[in-house]
Amino acid sequence: MKMFCVAPNCESTIIGRRALIHTNIHSYEAKYVSFGVWPNFYSRRRRLMSQAMDHPSRHLADFEPTLWGHHFLSYTPQQTEISTQERVEIDEYKEMVRKTLVETPDNSRGKLVLIDAIQRLGVAYHFHKEIETSIQNIFDSHHGIVHLHAFIDSGNNHDNLLHVVALRFRLLRQQGHYISSDVFKQFMDHNGNFKEIFINDDVEGLLSLYEASHLRMQDEEILEEALIFTTTRLESLLPNLTNNSLKIQVTEALRQPIRKTVPRVGARKYIHIYENIESHNDLLLKFAKLDFNMLQKVHQDELNEISR
Repeated sequence: MKMFCVAPNCESTIIGRRALIHTNIHSYEAKYVSFGVWPNFYSRRRRLMSQAMDHPSRHLADFEPTLWGHHFLSYTPQQTEISTQERVEIDEYKEMVRKTLVETPDNSRGKLVLIDAIQRLGVAYHFHKEIETSIQNIFDSHHGIVHLHAFIDSGNNHDNLLHVVALRFRLLRQQGHYISSDVFKQFMDHNGNFKEIFINDDVEGLLSLYEASHLRMQDEEILEEALIFTTTRLESLLPNLTNNSLKIQVTEALRQPIRKTVPRVGARKYIHIYENIESHNDLLLKFAKLDFNMLQKVHQDELNEISR
């Protein structure tokens, strides 16, 4: 506790008292140690030190040097500084992406794809409120159930139906909403097997179903079957894929699905993948790159500080 002294000559008074206390302690020790009355403090301390030396298993602060050495200390303020121009540019792109996100209809395939891209590119933290509102509206309008005819009537291509259903399922569960895995029964026969007529070689749909199956809960047999089916099917289709972008997506997903990916590492990888998708949003891609570089500078500056 810090003490504030207001009396005259306070500092000299305190020093004098301390000296007096130390003198009394030494006098007391000299008086009683000579007669063996003073508690056997010194011998007990020596005994404890000896015991510590006799037990090599005792944990000591003998840590290995850091693998990074002084690497993070090499960052200069010039390297980690975010310029005014960069901040202005990021803010402009952010508002344009926000406008696109808000204006895209919640019940459309485009909204689901846009939200998924924003999350995987690592910029969702800028639009937490907008995404939460959109997902809630999607959940409320469908009551957690995706109907086959609802998508066909709304103009969705039947070939992309599995992709839309699986993507919607994953986004809702990621956001904490419960949606039954029964939505996938429309793609299964009476024996509980997925129908080839619906899936066939729909790699995008298979990939979405594969990612959705990783959000399964205990005893969800439909998603257990979906994981086995999609993994086997994607592995068999992978060598023959001619679309290089899709081939990379499948390879990465089989190696490490979204659910098991560290967000920032996944964002760095997905920026490259998204860039090669023909239908990518140029505005979103530019914003994701700028934001990644800016955030990297922030992390470098923080590492520099804590490494000192």
